[in-house]
Amino acid sequence: MILKKKKNWIAVLLAVSILYGLDDLSARFGVPSRPQFATMTVKRYFYINEKYNKFSYEPLPSMDVRCVNALFPHSGYRPCWYLKRHLMETIPVN
Repeated sequence: MILKKKKNWIAVLLAVSILYGLDDLSARFGVPSRPQFATMTVKRYFYINEKYNKFSYEPLPSMDVRCVNALFPHSGYRPCWYLKRHLMETIPVN
């Protein structure tokens, strides 16, 4: 029973590492004909706590963020599919 679970975990770790390796090769060399990197504009806001459980948002200048066209983060850049869903960034201020 324990041996079977161990084999399953090894198989899952092996599959994930192969997937990450192929994704890394794709991100480095752009194996499918596509751009390796993209740039998106992220809107930033200060999230300011006020008295009595109230808060306010103060806008900051927008920032262009570089992202990688891959499933996982590579070279210190977030994946573009993740960044498309998080185009608003709040910075908490106490």
